Amino acid sequence: MAPKLHLRLVERFREIFGHKGDIKLFFAPGRVTIIGELIDYSGGDTITTAIDRGTYIVARKRPDSKVNIYAHSFKSRKSFTLDNTEKEKDDEWAIYFKGIFSTFMDKEYKINGADMYVYTDLPFNTSLASSSSLSCCITYAIFNMNAIEADEIEMATVSYEGEKKYASHKTSLTDHITIFLSKANTFLSLNMTSLKYEHLPIELGEYCMAVVNSNKKRTSSDSEYNARKRECENAFKKLKEKKNNLKYLSDLKIKDIELINSTLQNKELRRALYVCEEQDRVSSALKAIKKGSIKDLSALILKTHDGLSKLYEVSTAELDILVEEAMVLDGVLGVRMIGTGFGGGVLMFLKKTEVENVIENLYTKYKEKTKRDADLYIIKPSDGVRILPLE
Repeated sequence: MAPKLHLRLVERFREIFGHKGDIKLFFAPGRVTIIGELIDYSGGDTITTAIDRGTYIVARKRPDSKVNIYAHSFKSRKSFTLDNTEKEKDDEWAIYFKGIFSTFMDKEYKINGADMYVYTDLPFNTSLASSSSLSCCITYAIFNMNAIEADEIEMATVSYEGEKKYASHKTSLTDHITIFLSKANTFLSLNMTSLKYEHLPIELGEYCMAVVNSNKKRTSSDSEYNARKRECENAFKKLKEKKNNLKYLSDLKIKDIELINSTLQNKELRRALYVCEEQDRVSSALKAIKKGSIKDLSALILKTHDGLSKLYEVSTAELDILVEEAMVLDGVLGVRMIGTGFGGGVLMFLKKTEVENVIENLYTKYKEKTKRDADLYIIKPSDGVRILPLE
């Protein structure tokens, strides 16, 4: 039996697009990076997971090339045809759909148009990959409705290229692969360069995971994200001149810190130190997860926040305050900012018995210091993209 939400979404689709034809309900989760933030494009390893919130799309394949979309979040409808997927001024959120349908055609897949109703329970601007979740859901729906066979990596790649085409270059292939490959009650260890991955069973026991939204709207543009990538690339080139067997910036070991300090200056120095130290933390985190130590993992993510704030310089006063105030509360093991930074949210590991106390105290302290509200969401490691029951 489908949950009430599924039935409600199907009913709404039929109100908008009519009752004829076969429909399906697709779901793509959001994702969170546990550790290894922003080192994937430097060849680093990341540990991520899909979460139990995401994007729902009720969809019906059309016999023609027309694409009709209704977005619940914006109470808005958009339409285009497959022979005209160029970006236009008034596209707004439809650029994700245009980008992905266009990418399918660039790759010469044979596809039809579709009617699509979109709903999400992912909070926006919280660093839970709401745009990548949407892109993955659209992509999976198109592959499925058009009976095109593809593995998860291929689908994730189409989704990633489709999101980048007209929308944001801040998205990472890591996000899309996580959303396609994740399994419930596991973390995903992934290297974006080699595409090697491992599912890591995780038992949280008396602890849980939460994400807290700072409600500080991101002030960064793609240019900030690209600047960090460029600084890392420049640091790598200079270090490779001294250490010619270096393949990626993330290959640097803690023993190389003296080399980093003597070779680089200013921003490039700080970026290289962060990548080196974060890759080392990922290695330690793998051991912590495999031995089932949430405490050890939490201590590592707290150090990651310090690196993101001081060395990678992508945190904000609001995010730093959330971390500082959370860490003095009973039951909180570790906190760090997540995502590309300059706003968004923080990830927290805490005792289940202390959730209400943490919510109340953190909300009060954060409001006092920033005049902003903080929203807390409990999240669980969950399955990736899938079809949901209709009835």
